Amino acid sequence: MITAPVQRFVWANTPAPGGPAPEVAGRRVAVLGDPAQTVTSMLAERGAFPWQPGDSGIPDAVVDLTFTEPFDPDAPEAADSALRRTLSVLRTCYADWSAETDARRLAYLAVTYLDGRSGYGVGPIHQPLGGIWAGLAKTLHREIPNVNARVVDVGSPDLAELPDIVATELYAKGPAEIGYLDGVRHALTPRAQPLVAPSAPLDDADVVLVCGGWSGIGFELATTLARRGCRVVVTGRSRPPVGTEEWACLDDAEFDDFRRDLMRRAAAEGTVRDTRSRIDKLRRMRTLRANLSASEGLPLSFVHCDLTDPDAVADLIAGIPDLTGVVYFAGVDRPARLPAKSDRDFLAGISIKVTGFLRVFNAVRDHRLKFFCNAGSLTGRLGGMVGELDYAAGNEVLARLGLWARRSSGLDVQTLCWPLWRSLSVSSNVDAAVKYMPAMDPADGLARWCAELAAPHDGEVAFLGPVATGISVAQAGQFPTERALPGFAEVHPRVFHRGDPTEWQPGKRLVAEVRFRADDTPAAGDVLVDGDLALPISLLLDNALRSAEWLAPTPVRELLDVVVDLDGLRLSNGEIRLSRTTSVESDELVQIVFHAGAGAQIATMTGRYREPDDTAAPIPDSAGEPIEVESSTVRWRGVVVPLARWRKHPGGTRSASLTPCAAADLWAAEPAPASLLPISALENILRIALSGAPTDQLRVARISIGRAPERADLAIGEPSGQTWCVVETSTQQIALVVRMAERPDESDPEE
Repeated sequence: MITAPVQRFVWANTPAPGGPAPEVAGRRVAVLGDPAQTVTSMLAERGAFPWQPGDSGIPDAVVDLTFTEPFDPDAPEAADSALRRTLSVLRTCYADWSAETDARRLAYLAVTYLDGRSGYGVGPIHQPLGGIWAGLAKTLHREIPNVNARVVDVGSPDLAELPDIVATELYAKGPAEIGYLDGVRHALTPRAQPLVAPSAPLDDADVVLVCGGWSGIGFELATTLARRGCRVVVTGRSRPPVGTEEWACLDDAEFDDFRRDLMRRAAAEGTVRDTRSRIDKLRRMRTLRANLSASEGLPLSFVHCDLTDPDAVADLIAGIPDLTGVVYFAGVDRPARLPAKSDRDFLAGISIKVTGFLRVFNAVRDHRLKFFCNAGSLTGRLGGMVGELDYAAGNEVLARLGLWARRSSGLDVQTLCWPLWRSLSVSSNVDAAVKYMPAMDPADGLARWCAELAAPHDGEVAFLGPVATGISVAQAGQFPTERALPGFAEVHPRVFHRGDPTEWQPGKRLVAEVRFRADDTPAAGDVLVDGDLALPISLLLDNALRSAEWLAPTPVRELLDVVVDLDGLRLSNGEIRLSRTTSVESDELVQIVFHAGAGAQIATMTGRYREPDDTAAPIPDSAGEPIEVESSTVRWRGVVVPLARWRKHPGGTRSASLTPCAAADLWAAEPAPASLLPISALENILRIALSGAPTDQLRVARISIGRAPERADLAIGEPSGQTWCVVETSTQQIALVVRMAERPDESDPEE
């Protein structure tokens, strides 16, 4: 399993001015909870149609007003009925929504009531249990790829502007989490922040309670703290085996035989399901016994405790009078898609996070602790994977409860949101999980955790590894422009070039509207088509390459059979709008087609994911004679893309030294996206290849992308003018090969 270094991030509210309210007219919208009537009326005024359970058809959007009552820490299950209502409607929608390919139809908006700043304000928090819906919303796109799911936080359900806010935000684009406070719109965004020096180092005077830390990461942390001299108490939901059980002393091979024998008997008796549950419990007991045996000699003890039982928790805390720190680790992850997960199972995963945390917090809130640390997860902060709606909801509500507890007590409560840990995480589908983000090295994680416990605490900290592989098409529209995010340089260009999706079928097809404007694309207009400002061809091709990255994990290395209608590249009123369709043809090929607004085909090409096998052309050993580039249909102005001076060598070979074009010269965006193609090299090759050949179409047989195209500094053309090669002269490494298609008058008449 690949591991990756992680960076430390905290969260901050930043101003997020909103755009024009998206259209809701004609949409069927279900409004759940209170104040449903006022929100429904506002949506109706804007042309939406109300939908409620029992109505025919399926709604296009759900506005979930969640749970509005003030928070009562003695009633941890108060929001359960509201959550059941949400789950019921989502199950009703599930089959229709998960099959939807229209990227603009579906929306889910959860409204929470913390403080108008997602819990990061300074005023009181009205209802932290809204975190349940926040985690659910941020994960929903994993099971329903085309849903626009977002969270809006307001300070109170009585906010007079709430109906208008809902109508404005329902189909809006942008950040996944928005807050409204005193009429100001904010987004919750990550900020890189290094850990400060320890303020309260841990030593043998410390007694740490690790709730739910009987296995995996929790037990590794417990033993690490014990080795550092702390006395550690670990809790678990099950009592440890006494050692005399028939299965307790079996080695792994013997236990496998024992398990198979149990399953054979279960098949004959019709008790397979119950037997599987029993075997899972036995495995947990074996893990607990092995862990306790491995920790013998350390100042570590195990206590059986149901953390949702207030009396049991009170007895637990009373038995540790010298307690100095708590790590709340309890949780379960049993992935299953929503239709396969009952309300009972869904609520059980959340209860251990909510009820357990509140029981422990209430029992220690008057203690003078060095720390109270929640073990959170990036599944809550950024959203989980398929089947983890409840796990993400539980982890996000735990973080929101931590913010509430920190503000409402003298305890220094902190939540650490971790990625997957190599070989230790509780995820039951590790192979699937690492597709979202590489796993973290356990030694690194444990060192960071111990350092966090000893340092001044932030309310919530997230540890992020490279994020590029985990971003979905739906998430891309919510992706923060934060350079410090690991993997940002890789994912940002793909997000930048995504366009506005209109159709999305994961792994199969992406249709999007793309727009190039002279105002934010300085290179638009750097070429002229029959005297009119036009988009450089290489920018269109680079956009095509980036679109293919959404459909396969490897980049396209070749473009084949490129045909571009040059007239279609002209700007109209300073911009060009196109519809781009990218569709998988086979494991190796992807088809990319651009159409104009009226439907005319502007460009078509085939992308191939296979590595090219070109070899570099020999570098000319003569200075060559300068040659002029003759006029053609396309004329290059050289304002943005530097124009190279071409020279002709003995034998007819042509060459030009290249000046790279910086991304910031091509795009006005901050930061500007890096290009997959060497823009300057390709534009100068097309300029010489089309020299003196007026034509309505550009036809290229093949464009092969080699290594380090951004360092290309020399273009070489064969005497025939059909093949052009770009190299980095210092290494003679090939960066690009362009093979022009034969012109009709150059083809073999007998073919």
